[in-house]
Amino acid sequence: LPPPPRAMLRTLAAFAAIASASAFAPASSGLPRLASSRPAACSLRMQSSPPATKIEQEVKLTKELFNKLDADGSGSIDMAELKAALGNNLSAEIQALMARGDIDGNGVIDYAEYERLMNMQRFDDAQGGNLYVRNAIKFGLLKPDSVLADCVMVGNKGFDPFNCATSMDSLKNYREAELKHGRLAMLAAAGWPVSELVQPFLSKFLGQPDLLAAGEKAPSLLNGGLDRVNPVFFMAIIVFTATIESVAFTRTRDADYIPGDLGFDPLRLYTGKSEPVKRDLELKELNNGRLAMLAITAYAYEEFLTKASVIQDTPFLFKSIL
Repeated sequence: LPPPPRAMLRTLAAFAAIASASAFAPASSGLPRLASSRPAACSLRMQSSPPATKIEQEVKLTKELFNKLDADGSGSIDMAELKAALGNNLSAEIQALMARGDIDGNGVIDYAEYERLMNMQRFDDAQGGNLYVRNAIKFGLLKPDSVLADCVMVGNKGFDPFNCATSMDSLKNYREAELKHGRLAMLAAAGWPVSELVQPFLSKFLGQPDLLAAGEKAPSLLNGGLDRVNPVFFMAIIVFTATIESVAFTRTRDADYIPGDLGFDPLRLYTGKSEPVKRDLELKELNNGRLAMLAITAYAYEEFLTKASVIQDTPFLFKSIL
């Protein structure tokens, strides 16, 4: 196929920018605020937490203990389960524990809130026992009255120097956007070096032109080479991302909705697991996504500055194995 006209590429780039903005930016105020009816994941109470209970002083809170206390496997602990495990003679202490742990006021302690209790037991009560948040406030990276100051949302490191998360709704929208960017970045961080490794051999095998940019680098805005890619590919990407985003918008966001959850789990790696395992998987996805966003940015600038491909700059990561 002949190279597509540059005007067509500019038009496609504009469409891609619009699609990206709508798909990966937090929902604007003009959209229905679907998260407003969900219980808060953060403590908005400005007063200090109730003091540690006798139960916390005598019993070490662990993940295994949560699974035992959650007798019905609902993913949360209610008053009846606490009384069944600890005895009715500790009714006052159990009520105090519930008041201390149930920060969203829904009458149960879910695993995120229980993990907060575990952290408070280890690191004292300030900022819900979150040392990352405590240090972020100390170094001016987070306002003391931010919704992140005592928040059980997974992966909360307290990093919000511009105070973007002004409410729970905005925080959940930003978290959804972060997950979407992270998932794309994880695909890109793997696809970028793989394309540089495989494309020369694949194009030669199929008798097709090599679509890598000069220096056998992946096509990008900084490397160039995007004008050699068939516009149909870009259109297919726009249609695909719009379809995925439509699924996200049509999902019912009830009290148990998790930001970024599209219900895609064909291998059942998440579905049916215990709450501690789910929490751990959510954290791993978030951390890997954050790392991938840094990595893909580093790829682009590294190749622009060194004029060499990633696999050439770091042969010990690629050529020694593949």
